Amino acid sequence: MSSTAPVADVRAISRAAAPISQAGELRSSRIESLRAVAALGVLVGHTFAIARAYHGTYNGLRNQLISGGLLAVFLFFTLSGYLLYWPFASHAFGEGIRIDLVRYVRNRALRILPLYYVVLAVLLAFDPFNAHRSDWWRFALFIESYAPRTVERLDSAMWSLSVEVQFYILLPFLAAAIAWLARRSAPRAIAIVLILAAASFALRLRDVILPAGTTFSALSGPLSLPTLFYFFATGMLIALLRASWQRRPPSRPRGVFASPDAWILLAVALWCLAAVDPKREPLIAASCFLIVAGCVLAPAPGVLVKVLDWRPLAAVGLASYSLYLWHVPLLVLLSGARFVFPPGELGRDLSPPQSFGLLLLTAVPVCLAAAFGSYALIEVPFLRLRRRWFPR
Repeated sequence: MSSTAPVADVRAISRAAAPISQAGELRSSRIESLRAVAALGVLVGHTFAIARAYHGTYNGLRNQLISGGLLAVFLFFTLSGYLLYWPFASHAFGEGIRIDLVRYVRNRALRILPLYYVVLAVLLAFDPFNAHRSDWWRFALFIESYAPRTVERLDSAMWSLSVEVQFYILLPFLAAAIAWLARRSAPRAIAIVLILAAASFALRLRDVILPAGTTFSALSGPLSLPTLFYFFATGMLIALLRASWQRRPPSRPRGVFASPDAWILLAVALWCLAAVDPKREPLIAASCFLIVAGCVLAPAPGVLVKVLDWRPLAAVGLASYSLYLWHVPLLVLLSGARFVFPPGELGRDLSPPQSFGLLLLTAVPVCLAAAFGSYALIEVPFLRLRRRWFPR
């Protein structure tokens, strides 16, 4: 390959990546595999926590690394930042077409709402998990994380959906503001996103990482978009770098910087450091950036990136949304965990500890079977409806 055309290299890698079909739409196997890695990491982390009845889950290096699987939820935020902002960045700073906002809203609604409301209805009907059924409207509006009587109840994994939906709503306005301020300058847009990310991190550092206590607030709490935006910003930066490189290719990197395997290995090392100490949370953001950038921007193929082309793993990624929403209720059912929620406090697991290995061996096939069934019966029909509305 020519040393003066790294963008062509990136495009060649993209074309070489085996696609996988999602209800008739071709998707990148590598991106779907990253979704699978994130969902499976969260599944392992929750399985370990529930098996140990949330006692001593961070005692010792082994426990810290296993519990670190829960940090994989932040990879979803980076992927959303990149995938959803890329069309906006491509139009504003590259050669992309203008974004149809009506199409954008319908796409997001068809992708997120049907399965979410089915899970919500099933759990409210059969096992509200210490939630009050009268609070259904808080869950329906994705604001359950900002009230003590609903936070982490019903399905604790739902908190990230609340943050995602807020980002979906904000993104078109944010993209328009960045485009207007940057005046078609991708470097200027990168600077703007970096400033926003720094402000978000400063808020999280002040109100979440450093304080000993936790306040669940919509503006500054640990589960709020303002304090979590810097994770989405890592994906937005990847989109802007890609758009910038299409217009003005940089010189081709050399040595380890030319290998996506090096990027991913560094990301894993940072992830392990963050798992050992929760106050090292910024390392998670850097890790997520390197993992996704290694699949999108790296100028040469790598062994680890090619592993992400493995179709069975990518297939799990297609069903990762179902896996993510169903796994906690299934784990509670399989383990027999008993949670109580004292007034003003988070839940406590009163069940005795059990074998993590045995619960994991049971939970993985059950959760995967439920995820694929849910994907086929609930998600696919609405994804096909999206194709009917938007055939291109």
